[in-house]
Amino acid sequence: MVKRLDDRILTRILVADAGVAYPDTLAFPFRPKISYNLGDHDISVVPVRNKEDGKENIRSQLGVFLKRLLKKGIEKVVVKVPGSASPGVSYHSAHDQAGVYSAMCQGLDVLEEGESIIVEAFCETLKLLPVPHLDYEEQAVGMKTQALSCTIRAVVCCTPNGNQLVSDIVCGVGHADKPLDGGNTLPLSLEGFLSQWGFQERSEIEKIRSMIKAKAEVILENWMRYESKLKKEEIGGSLMRTNVLGVNFVLTHQEDGSYDAVAVSISNSRKTIANSQIHEFQNLSKLGSSVRPLVATMVNCSQRFLLQGKHILLIGAGEEFVWEAVREYNVKITLVDGDPNNKADKCVHKFIQCVIGDRNNEDINAEKIVQLVRTHDLAIDGCMTVVDDYVPLTSLVCKALRMIGSTPEAARKSKKKSLSQKSLEQSRVNVPFLPNPSLFAVKTHGISQPEDVTGSSNHIQYPALLKPEFGACSYGVNLVKDEAECMKYLVNTKNSEKMTNDPPFGKNHGSAMHLTEYAQGTKHGVEIVVYRGKLLAAFVSDCGPTRIPQFFETSTCMPSCLNPERQRHLITAALQCISGVGHTDGVFNVEFKMTPTGPKLIEINGRMCAWFYRNWVRTVYETDILFLNFLIVCGIQPNIQPFEPTCQFMAILCSPAAHSKALSRPGIATPEILAEAHERGEIIYYEMEPLKEENTDNECGFCAISVKEKSVSEAKKQLLAVCRKYGVDTQEHPAEYVLSTFVQSPSY
Repeated sequence: MVKRLDDRILTRILVADAGVAYPDTLAFPFRPKISYNLGDHDISVVPVRNKEDGKENIRSQLGVFLKRLLKKGIEKVVVKVPGSASPGVSYHSAHDQAGVYSAMCQGLDVLEEGESIIVEAFCETLKLLPVPHLDYEEQAVGMKTQALSCTIRAVVCCTPNGNQLVSDIVCGVGHADKPLDGGNTLPLSLEGFLSQWGFQERSEIEKIRSMIKAKAEVILENWMRYESKLKKEEIGGSLMRTNVLGVNFVLTHQEDGSYDAVAVSISNSRKTIANSQIHEFQNLSKLGSSVRPLVATMVNCSQRFLLQGKHILLIGAGEEFVWEAVREYNVKITLVDGDPNNKADKCVHKFIQCVIGDRNNEDINAEKIVQLVRTHDLAIDGCMTVVDDYVPLTSLVCKALRMIGSTPEAARKSKKKSLSQKSLEQSRVNVPFLPNPSLFAVKTHGISQPEDVTGSSNHIQYPALLKPEFGACSYGVNLVKDEAECMKYLVNTKNSEKMTNDPPFGKNHGSAMHLTEYAQGTKHGVEIVVYRGKLLAAFVSDCGPTRIPQFFETSTCMPSCLNPERQRHLITAALQCISGVGHTDGVFNVEFKMTPTGPKLIEINGRMCAWFYRNWVRTVYETDILFLNFLIVCGIQPNIQPFEPTCQFMAILCSPAAHSKALSRPGIATPEILAEAHERGEIIYYEMEPLKEENTDNECGFCAISVKEKSVSEAKKQLLAVCRKYGVDTQEHPAEYVLSTFVQSPSY
């Protein structure tokens, strides 16, 4: 594989295939060992079988090539012979055919099989913009500044999820009459080079950086695509792949006044990062940044290797994304589920059908599962669930099988909402330098019967929230202003419960209700990863204004728009809350209100979030929380290196009640229409549950329509346009309003 990366012809072709600018090229490979697919590019390859004939080939082809360059106005060429050092590179006038021919023949004499000699168009660095103090110095001293050139190297790495990311861009400035490399230039940042060249506008500098970044990333992407088509023996083994490249550019001035970055070579040796490391040692705040994605990818590969073949007992089928991850990470899943017709049975190592729906007999259900594991003689490495309803049951199975996971007590405390709050109020967790968990609790009042409402104002301040103890997705939640209204909604909710078996009501665990004091502020979610009680990672998302009085969500975004300090408050609160109820290992979803005095807990979900946020975290931070969950339950401590956010997600949550006209046939946002828009890449469409035409007053979310952009403002602008196009910007659900809280806060 290294030899292929060192092949200047092959890398030049792949650069051209990626749509990146490159110099016109004439190449003479000596007895090439691979074939080249030239395509429709300005690249000519003339194989040489013996060196004497090769000199004649050079003579005949060189004249044609130089004439073509001169017609294009290119006055200079570069001759490159094997070896990465600058003595192997020489500059010549395009008019000096004899000089070019002589240099190429000298290079041909030292070629070994598989190597090549190249002549290419010289790419001139854009000229310096006028700099007043330099002009004055030239006039005062009477000395003309020598022409300068600059080489730009972008270090581009493969990320843990197989994407491409430029980790550093470093430049080298030298005199234009000789080749530049890391050995004869001082490393300089791109901003430093452009400033020296007279660029002052920050927007223009960012535009050039973005252009170089995009070109380098698409080159590595194209190389990885080429690599994936090679046979195992051609790349050196099934686990071999290229994880880092150095792409060398020259920034040129175009006829229309724009700038372009021309890729002149690719490096894959230690020198790929040598100049970046020198630059980092002079800028200690950047130390290690150029290799951070590479190291994260290497660690991720190692942890994938450790996870391969592990056998996980999964309780409850969950969503389809779990089965995709099973294939990706090569783990074995034994699924225990009550549905004998579950489609997931074809995706798992083993499917065991077991009736486990009765939440009143969790001990019996757990014993049944444990006996099935022993009967089937299963060697289980870990046990988990991604279904909220099965969290308490899973904790009992983990305890019986002595697996890593939440204790039954912790699962019970987080499942029952009022018990979560009271556990925090009474928490004895006292970690130095961390706030007490009680700071994040709100007052609650249990209601097991209508009589409990009377006198509740003596225990809790109205307005308050009436909530099911075990509900989800805001089912059964109501804002109540006094005891009379509380009694009214309690009766209505009880009647609604009798008419539905929807899991979000939490009926499987009981129909108890409770009152909780209303916390004023914005709503946020935290996906938190802990191992042995230690915080490994956390990711914050924002929710837009909820629909009062039921508080159904309307919109969401990630990364959070909160300032970094407020985000740290939420992460600290999440850690203290899960610690306060007893969780020590796993991936959890914790919801808060950010009030003027800090975070206040809404609820703790004793399992990881669903596909929606898992996909966002994976895309934004290059971190797969499901992979981390697999590792933790198998007793492997994850080594996590979340990346800086690379994009901004923003979504509108649609419900039949608010969007029935657009969602129902013949509306303009039917599931089929939205799915087509998703396939075109216009939106990211996620269907939460099938749309029932007869139930258009249902407030629960049916789908999410999201967009991915570079910034909060761009994402909001794009999502507003999408909402208007597909008719989901309604009077009952005005898009401007539900996205109004998503404003990027200043960093400090």
